[in-house]
Amino acid sequence: MSAALTPAARVAAALGHREGDRVPFFLPANMHGARLLGVPLTAYLGSAELVVQGQLRLRELLGHDAVSGFLCAAAEAEPFGGEVVVHEDGPPNTGEPPLRSAADIERLRPPDPTTSPTLRRSLEATAALRAAVGAEVPVLAGGIGPFSLPAIQVGLDRWFELLHQHRPLAERLLRVNEAFCASWANALLAAGASAVALAEPLASPLLVPADRYRELGLPALRRTVAAVRGPVAVSTASAPCLPIAADLAGAGVACVGVSAADDLSQSKRILRGRAAVMGNLNGLEMRHWTPDDAEQAVRAALAAGGPGGGFVLSEHHGEVPFQVPLEVLQAVAEAVRRWGTYPLRWADAG
Repeated sequence: MSAALTPAARVAAALGHREGDRVPFFLPANMHGARLLGVPLTAYLGSAELVVQGQLRLRELLGHDAVSGFLCAAAEAEPFGGEVVVHEDGPPNTGEPPLRSAADIERLRPPDPTTSPTLRRSLEATAALRAAVGAEVPVLAGGIGPFSLPAIQVGLDRWFELLHQHRPLAERLLRVNEAFCASWANALLAAGASAVALAEPLASPLLVPADRYRELGLPALRRTVAAVRGPVAVSTASAPCLPIAADLAGAGVACVGVSAADDLSQSKRILRGRAAVMGNLNGLEMRHWTPDDAEQAVRAALAAGGPGGGFVLSEHHGEVPFQVPLEVLQAVAEAVRRWGTYPLRWADAG
């Protein structure tokens, strides 16, 4: 058995495609801190201080290998003039798309992320978490990638229309988004984040043909990653990504998040030596899991992804649904500690 590593060293081993003491894991239960603190979800997400308290309590409960100051993806509509609509039983959503016409896009300039009250709270939470955990625990941050951000800027149907019928406008919006995404990621890193995960669900061939994404979205991702002054992970947020996984790795990211619909063993083969693999527990199914279900799912993921390093166990969407019971999250954590210690001889034995 290897000597116990700090969470930061454990994650670094995985990103370096090495086996550490055990498989690192992180459950992005961004909303469950409200449950642990006994406060309404709207009050929790409206307070950087409560988010910090909740994240520290969650790490104490689960022992997972990171904390996160992420609040909600909807916040990234605010700098563009959009609104965040809050709910008591799930993550905030966006209101009406703020960019309504071609003229809106043509005169658009990359906004300052800190004009958003919600994004400022995320920066405050990130800085406070870094101060609380020091260098031994990674502080993760999140944002939307440049190719998927238009879904909340112009609406999904309008973005598809631009991609297929109005390419100059689509390219203009992508260029603005590249600058905004890099600026937001760099602000998070400056606040103390260890790495930034970009959600690019529209990169999935399930939603946009792979050739169209490679033509427009992939260059935008590559330029964005090149402008970020720190490690970047990318995920297709529970949509299948295997057909373009090698393309995503080629954009210079350190880690690719894969879906429960993607084969973990195949993902490891495709990405070996190029990017670590993160995933792929199904958050929606978690709502109905028993502790035994959790253990079986964790063991299967560890057997497929764990050997040889290069793997971080996580939920595949990037946000565990608020309806997932805490006892299920605890069962996941216990199963990782039971089955995830290197070397994984039980997995090698089949």
